[in-house]
Amino acid sequence: MPRNIDIEQLTIDRSIAHSNTLFSSLIAKVLLSIMLITSLFGGAFVIQAAYQPSVQELTSVSQLTQAADMNNETDTVTANVVMSAGEAPTANNHLIKLTDTIVNSSVLDASGHIVARRIATVSSRVTGKLNKLNIEEGQRVQSNQIIAELDDRQARISYQLAQADLTANTARFHELNIVYQHELQRLERQQILFNKSLISEQFLDDSRFTTEKIAAQLTNKRALIDLSEQKVALAQYQLEQHKIRAPFDGVVISKNAQVGELISSGSSGGGFIRTGVGTIVDMSSLEIEVEVAESYINRVHANQNAIATLDAYPNWEISSEVIAVIPTADRQKASIKVRVKLHTTDARILPDMGVKVSFLKG
Repeated sequence: MPRNIDIEQLTIDRSIAHSNTLFSSLIAKVLLSIMLITSLFGGAFVIQAAYQPSVQELTSVSQLTQAADMNNETDTVTANVVMSAGEAPTANNHLIKLTDTIVNSSVLDASGHIVARRIATVSSRVTGKLNKLNIEEGQRVQSNQIIAELDDRQARISYQLAQADLTANTARFHELNIVYQHELQRLERQQILFNKSLISEQFLDDSRFTTEKIAAQLTNKRALIDLSEQKVALAQYQLEQHKIRAPFDGVVISKNAQVGELISSGSSGGGFIRTGVGTIVDMSSLEIEVEVAESYINRVHANQNAIATLDAYPNWEISSEVIAVIPTADRQKASIKVRVKLHTTDARILPDMGVKVSFLKG
């Protein structure tokens, strides 16, 4: 006998299916929230310029997985946008906004050193013992400032002798000039007497001869005075050479001698004679010298903008400009020297410092 089947048992409970759908949707929302929070606090948020299914369309965990696979297979262009931890993502995620558009990008990077266009080891034109030294390392000096003095007793005596010789020649000239004026007057009187036929022509000729002779001697004395003046000027110049002066404004970077040492204008063969008292650098003439390989020199040209970074201060970018590309190559290194001007004058920039230069496009 067949069993009676209750038709109500064959109906589907709609409440249970609806509950399962709500539960799947809730799980999808939780997973999506976890993914957003992880990417936000991880430091980088990846925006994909492709279609992203909405949360309402993801009704189950399986649909969420399928949507992710579909986006991975889509051939779209992605862009990495760096976002801070406290910045919320924009609503229109499919629009890509680049943070910085690099216009002047680097076309070549090179390493070099800071060099000075004006640097001098100061010495004297004469040989003498060093009596005074007025400089120390790091001291700033002015042009024509006396930085050292040599023993000048011999030069001072020579100067005094030249002055005495000038004085003697000047006195002789004045003495002879008095005699010349007297002979001129005598010649005039002899001429008057000759015109009156009171004296013979012989007396007039003798007076004229004496006057011309004294005039010649007077010219000689005038030349001797000029010669003495030149000797005085030379002696004064040699005396001044015992004072060593700074050739230009700058900073002393080294002191090469001490008081009591012998300073010479030439080379010291035995090593016991100093050839300079110190080295001065004009800090306003500092620039960069780099060597660029021949294969990359076509990327560098005069007046090109550049960014310099000192090895001592890696976070300090200094605006620079290419002065010139030296028109010669080093055969052994296969490189060409490039001079770069610094647009900044700063006490932190020192000669022989290491520096990196980025040559900019444009």
